[in-house]
Parts: sequence; structure tokens; C-alpha cells
Amino acid sequence: MKRKSECALWTVLTLSIATFAVGQSQNKPKLTPQDYGRWESLRGTPTLSSDGRWLAYQVHRVDEQRELRVRAVGADTEHLFPWGEDPNFSDDSLWLAWSVGLSDEEKKRLEKEKKPLRESAGLLRLVNGETREFEEVASLSFDSTGGFLALLGYPPKEPEDAGSTLRLLDLRKESETSFGNVASYAWSEEGSLLAVAVSTGTDSANGVQVFDAQRGRLHSLDASGCSYGGLSWRKKGPDLAFLRSVEKASSKRPAQRILAFRALDGDDPVRFELEESSADLGADLEISRHRVPEWSDDGLLLSFGLRPADGDAGAEDESAGKEDAPEDGEDASARNAEKDEPDELPDLQIWHTADVRIFPQQKTAEKRDKERTILAVWKPTSNEVVKIGSSFWEQARMLQGWRHGLEWVEAPYPWGAMFGRSYRDVWSVDVVTGSREKVLEKVRYSWPSAGGDYLLSFDGRDYWTFHLASRKRVNISGGLAATFVDKEYDTPTDLLPPHGVGGWLKDDQAVLLYDKFDVWRVAPDGSGGTRLTRGAEDETVHRVVDLDPDEEAFDPVQPIYFSTHGEWSEKRGYARLEPGASEVRSLISSDQRISGLHKAEDSDVLVYRAEARHDSPDYFIAGPDLSSPRQVTATNPFQDEYAWTRSELFEFQSEAGRRLQAVLLYPADYEPGRRHPMIVYTYEILSPQVHSYEVPSERDYYNFTAWTQEGYFVLLPDIVYRAREPGVSAVEAVRPAVRSVVEKGLADAERVGLVGHSWGGYQATYLPTRTEIVAASVAGAPLTDFVSFMGQIHWRSGNAELDHWETGQARMEVPYWEDPEAHHRNSPIHKVHEMNTPLLMTFGSDDGVVDWDQGTEFYNFARRAGKQMVLLVYEGEGHGLRKKANQIDYHRRILEWFGHYLKGEPAPRWISEGIALGDLEEEKKRVGEKVKQASPPSGESPPPKP
Repeated sequence: MKRKSECALWTVLTLSIATFAVGQSQNKPKLTPQDYGRWESLRGTPTLSSDGRWLAYQVHRVDEQRELRVRAVGADTEHLFPWGEDPNFSDDSLWLAWSVGLSDEEKKRLEKEKKPLRESAGLLRLVNGETREFEEVASLSFDSTGGFLALLGYPPKEPEDAGSTLRLLDLRKESETSFGNVASYAWSEEGSLLAVAVSTGTDSANGVQVFDAQRGRLHSLDASGCSYGGLSWRKKGPDLAFLRSVEKASSKRPAQRILAFRALDGDDPVRFELEESSADLGADLEISRHRVPEWSDDGLLLSFGLRPADGDAGAEDESAGKEDAPEDGEDASARNAEKDEPDELPDLQIWHTADVRIFPQQKTAEKRDKERTILAVWKPTSNEVVKIGSSFWEQARMLQGWRHGLEWVEAPYPWGAMFGRSYRDVWSVDVVTGSREKVLEKVRYSWPSAGGDYLLSFDGRDYWTFHLASRKRVNISGGLAATFVDKEYDTPTDLLPPHGVGGWLKDDQAVLLYDKFDVWRVAPDGSGGTRLTRGAEDETVHRVVDLDPDEEAFDPVQPIYFSTHGEWSEKRGYARLEPGASEVRSLISSDQRISGLHKAEDSDVLVYRAEARHDSPDYFIAGPDLSSPRQVTATNPFQDEYAWTRSELFEFQSEAGRRLQAVLLYPADYEPGRRHPMIVYTYEILSPQVHSYEVPSERDYYNFTAWTQEGYFVLLPDIVYRAREPGVSAVEAVRPAVRSVVEKGLADAERVGLVGHSWGGYQATYLPTRTEIVAASVAGAPLTDFVSFMGQIHWRSGNAELDHWETGQARMEVPYWEDPEAHHRNSPIHKVHEMNTPLLMTFGSDDGVVDWDQGTEFYNFARRAGKQMVLLVYEGEGHGLRKKANQIDYHRRILEWFGHYLKGEPAPRWISEGIALGDLEEEKKRVGEKVKQASPPSGESPPPKP
């Protein structure tokens, strides 16, 4: 549940924006679909050069054009590169390299000509703007000095498994070196050592080489007919490990050995080798290629993965799958009969109620399961191996410092794993002695400390630490004047979750814990804690921002940054706590969506993103205190040519007495005193979207901006749920939210529509069966039958719906037979005969999330009950529509549906009487031609709304 405070300035803010909207609607035209193609979106994460002098960012337009833009932070210099993506600055901040993608038209052309899709690469010298382009580059990477750039090409079709050409550019000397048959490569973290794995696609001349780019020296570490991979450099050290297959490269047997080399920056590196026979791995285990070896920081240990030994089962066998050749005149079928062997095996699945993972889940995870490994540690100097994991099915990891490893074991609690109430035991393994000990029993929430000294856990009320060296367990939060449990969590559970962990200080000096609004610094030994922020006083949520993700922990002598979010005001911003300071200082706070704070690696230059419903997103550059930020981008500068929406945040009370919020988006042509039609979009908590900018697009079929351009209000009400009452809770929230807008004289009560998808689609199906507050509804991929859906399969993941049903989004808490009345009360289909609202329902025929028989079942009930309903089925589509033509078609049909029922426009035949199979092609063309005439291509598919 969200509890929020009054917004004292709301009346003034609403009046001022409304005045602006009046002038806008009178003087500026609305958008038409022909205009959509101009609109720009910022995509991905902005990239700063290490010195903070350059910013690279990606812009995608609705007309399917996209580009990489590179801007000088302190000047107006900007470079634009069509189809650029994945920018990488060199560490010396002198160069930028990027991938050059393909346009959608080029992809279609190549696919039609059955040619491979291959990207290229670009290189920019920042000091003078010189650029170069390199064809057919699959990946690229600078070395740590910034003086060298590696460009890996695409492998040939034949021979299979052959590597490709690696081009190494010396950017200072402007020279180039090439390496052939490179399957993979890796730069050392320091210096300019380049490791390459050579694969010829044959059983000869394969190996691993290291090239010292500074000195121009090539050293072969190993050469054989085996296959190689898993190149792994030690952090901040010239040590390399890699995998080599036990058998020849053409063999199918996956067993590996590990080769490790120390001091590769010298003339006499030290070699170590781990193979099956050189360590006690056990007869049933072998080294796996599916876990890349990893070095400890000190270079004394290596972690790797073990898998079941295949023996000769996977090796090549020329007779495998072949029958013995029959002798002259011999009947092969008779010979098989004599052997009493069937010609083929049955197509069979066996499902058992004791399965913790049901058969479809096993099938979905089959490839991942084959790649599961048991974590182990190798000590090269003594050639000892210590197993950290005990099972392929459990999770294990090494702790910082590599003194201990941990394994989380779920096997003792199968019922919880099956039905959404998981628990685990935590086992600790001493890397020195190999001893194994259970340190925590039946926990759900647990995390290792950044320094590796502690194991943190949460019991539903308090945080506890377990000190791995002393074996001492203490409650570290019980004496603090804070509530760390999330009491407003509105999903049924037997153990409430915490608000979260913000991270650790270096050397495990303290852990940063969240309560509802604030961040606490808490000593892991239980000696106390301090509230660092003061968010509770004005109901502003503070959360830690990690500006250096390469570091495991926060340095206590450096400032800590926090994001801020006014829970009721929806103001966003950032704050900072200086070392030794007693109070956090707010740096920026605004009625905008401010997000994405990043820092240049070697300078105090920061970048963040700001946007609002009426203000296109842009990047801002500032110093460490974020004062005097400089806007360095200007997306969609032409927006002022058009009438535009504005957003309003208001409060209302649900029929259950809960204090909630909603976002109201105004029609672009809003006129005070005139009642407009309104579309309600439902899901869960939507008020944080008040400041989210949205470009108009026909491929985004639930596009709020497009709806406001069509003259609709758009209402996004918050819904908070009670256990076993998801549908009832939705009615209790949506009905008063709609009433609030109508009572303000804004929306026409007779012209209100409802839209939702998936869980929102359930609401858009449920409300019309229980209330008549909407004139028409659109439900995408909805749950319709609470009895049958409880027993269905989430086919995309293979999971049974039961855990999602009881302790997930459905929130039914118990199975059907324990509370059948609640299942009927909240099920749309059980009141379909009372539905008086026209309903448009949409499904993809291959929906792997909500099986589309939920749609056909409801359709048949509605048809028998004589109700007005249209079911759109997009063939081959999943839970969301991915094909461009389908996206645009659905977008247009939603507008036609609401155009008829909310605006009184004539009903197309598909709405009024349906379309026979023989007329379907013409109907498709009708909508397609309408789209073609109205707008250019509408761009990439945006991320789907919740």
C-alpha cells in the first residue's frame, strides 16, 4: 500500500498548467500519424569518456532511423553516426569506437538474398574528428592504455568452429597486425597483453597465444589439436587461465583441463595444469567448459566448474545411430524382431505429482541444466581441489578474499520451491581445510558481505549477521528505531520481505540498510546503527546510488550519493552525504523524472537524465554537487509546433478507505468547460509514470500520447490489492478514480473506456462483468477463468502457475478448493452473463504466458450469453505483439473501437457484425491501407507497458 502526504502546492500548479494548455490547444495543431516518424527517443545508457570531456548517446526515431551522437561536453561540437550503437571510449579519452548496425531495410534485403547479417565498426579520433570505418566486425575492444584496438571479424561458414581474423590497430603508430583463426580474445586488465584462442576448425594448429602489444612480442602458451576457450586474466595481474579440451577438437566429449600461467609480462612465465588424472575429482566428475575459470585477487587460487563425467558416451562413434548392414537377402525388420528391439521409441512425457520442477519446466531449462556445474577451487601450487558446491541444482559462489565459499541449498524444502514459498539452508566451505558447515537454516533472504567476513540474513522482522570466522550470529537491527520490513507489501506471503540492502562499506565496516524512507549505516557486529538520511520527515524515499560499479564496496572517505523520490509529490532528484557530515544535502529535486546518474571514471563529471510528460528527455552534465547543470542534448525540439498533453497527479480514496493516487493525462485539444471522452489504463501502481515522456508511435498499441492526440483523457489509477480479492480491489480503486475525474467536470461519464494487458487485461475483463462505469473495454491477453487458470502452465518458462497464483500477482493465497467463493467472486467468466459492456479481447495464438484458451473460453461463454464481444487472434504471436503489421493493426482497431463507442463514430463491419473468412483479406487490407496512407513506418517496437 502507498501512503502519501498532501501536496500543498497542487492547486496552484494545476491552474498554471491548465492555463498553458488552453493557449496551446487554441493555437497549435494536433499530431497526425504522418508526424510520428520525427519523434526521437534516448536509448541505452549514456557513456562518458574517462576524463569527462565527451558524451556518447544513442537516439532512435519512430521512423526506424537511429544514430549515435558524440558531443563535446564543454563545447558545441557534436558528431552524428547513422546506425551507431554500443559506444566505447578508450581509457586515455582520445578515441571512440562503436558498432555500426544495419537498417531494417538492409536486414530484409540481406535475408531475402540469403546473405549473412554482418555489422561493421567505426573509429573516431576525438581530438580532430577523423573517422574510419571497418567492415564485418563482430566485436571490438580497447586495451587498458587506450593505445590499441582489437577488431574481431566473422568466422567463415566452413570449416565449422573455425575462428576469424583479428585485426589489432596500434592507434599511436597507425599500424595494424592481424591474427588468423581467432575464436576468442581477451585483454589483460592492466597493460597491453592480448590473449587469443586459435581455432582452425580442424584437429591441428589450435592453441592459445599471448601478444605483448607494447613490445610486439608473440608467445605461444599451448598448441595442440584440442579446442580452447574460457580465456581469463587475473584482475590487476599478468596471469592467464584457460580451458583446453581433453579430446581432440572434433570430439564431442566435453571434458576439459585447465592451464594457468603466471607472470606473462616477463620472460619466464610459470605454467600449471589441472586435468582429471592430476587431482581427485572423483570418477563421476570432470572439468566443464560451461564455467570460465576465475582467479582470486592474489593469484593463488582458481575457481572452475565440475560436471558429470561422460566417459566415452559423447565421443565420436561412426556406428552411432546406424544399424548393422543386413546381409544379402536378409530382412532388416526381421532382424530387429529377432533382437526384440523396437524400431523407434515412443513420443512420451511422464509427469509426476512429486516433481519439484514439472516436466515443461525441465524441457524449457534443458539447455541451461546441461550447463550447470558444481563450483570448485583449484590451488595450482599444491594441485589441490576443494569442492564448494554439493549439487548441480544449487547456487554457490566464492566470497571476497576467497577464504570461504557459500552454497544455498533448496533441496530440503521442496514444497516451498513448488508453491512460491522458497527457503534455503546456507553452507559455508573453508577453502583452506575443505571443511563444510551449515551456517544458516531455512532462510529466504540472505546475502554475503562485500568483504567476505559476514553473511547477512533477514527473518521477516530483523537483520542478522553471521561472522564466518568466529561463527557468531547477532541481531544487528533489533535495537534500532526503524522498521526494515516492508509492511505495505500487498502480495500474500508467509514471510514479509525487507525494504532492501544498499551495500557495504569497505572492509565490512558497516552495511547500508533501507527502511521505508531512509538509509541506515549499521555495524555488522550488532553494536548499533545511525540513520544517514532524513526522508521520513517529508516522506521522501532515499536509496543509495552506486557511481563506481567496479568496486565491491563504498569507500567511507568518499561521499555517498542517494536518489530521492517524494512518495506523494513524485518529485525526483539526488542528494549527497559528505564523509563525516551529520546531514545529507539535497543536490537537485524537481517535478520531473530525474534518473540515470553516472560519473566519469577519472573526473568529477556527472551526467543524468531529466524528462516530464510535456518535456522530452535530455541529458544534463554537472559537477559533483550537481549545481548549474548544463543541458547537452535537445531531443524533439519541434514538439512546440504541436498541441501536447500535460499530466496531473491527484489523490482519491478507494472504496475500501485506502488513500491512493492517479495520473491524469489531458487531451492535446483540451478545452476548459468541455467534457472529453476518457480512456482508463489499469495495472498496479502507475502514479510514478506521471513524469514519463512518451513518443507517439503506432507500433506501441497502448500509446498514451497517441490517445491524448485523439482527444481522450487518459487515466492511470493506482490499485492496491487485498489477498484473495484482486478483482474486487480493482473495482474499489478504479470506480472512485473515474468518479473523481467526472466530478471535476473533465470527463464525460457516458464516454469512458477501459484498457489493460495481461494482469491489466484481467482487470479490463473483470470490471465489465461487475460494474457499468465504462462504455467499452479492451483487454489484451487477459486471465478470465480463476478456476482453470490456477492449474495452467506458464509455457514460456515451463512453470506451473500455482506459485504465481497463490503468492504472486494473482494474490489468491490459497488453492481453489480452500476458498471457492473467492475464486468465483474474482473471476471474470463467472459473471459473463451479466456483462453489458462491449468487450474487445486480443490474444496471440502462441501466447506462452497466458494460454489463449482463456480467451476462447470467455468468447464461447459470451457468445452463448448473447454479449457484444470481439476476439482478435494474431497468429504466431506471443504474449505481446512483435510483428510490425500486427502492432499497427491492433493500435488502429483500438482507436476504431473507442471511436465508435466513446465518440459515436460509425462502426466498421468487424465491430458491428464480424468478418467472414472469405472477407478477411480485404479487411486486413482496409486497415493496412489506412495505415499506409496515414503514416510512414512507425519505428521500432517500444518496450511493452506493464
